[in-house]
Amino acid sequence: MDKNASALSWHEQLQCWCLNFRGRVTVASVKNFQLVASRLPPPPPTTQGTTTAAPPPPHPEQDKVILQFGKVGKDMFTMDYRYPLSAFQAFAICLSSFDTKLACE
Repeated sequence: MDKNASALSWHEQLQCWCLNFRGRVTVASVKNFQLVASRLPPPPPTTQGTTTAAPPPPHPEQDKVILQFGKVGKDMFTMDYRYPLSAFQAFAICLSSFDTKLACE
């Protein structure tokens, strides 16, 4: 899993890079983040024989946001998660974002 940097877009009015939270996050915060399923690396080329196996088709879960967390008001946050994360795992990941960013705002 990776933090989602590929979905960044430049916001002219705010003069900063922004993620699309699809209306679920309404307040800018250093605690806002998205996690996406990582793409699987392509299989290594075969050295035996002259034929190589075709790469597998892309998995439908790749490049999908599996967790997003963001601020919606004073001391209020929203957490959206999906498979393969459980509610407990998603909550633990979101809770850990407070530990390193308490003094950033």
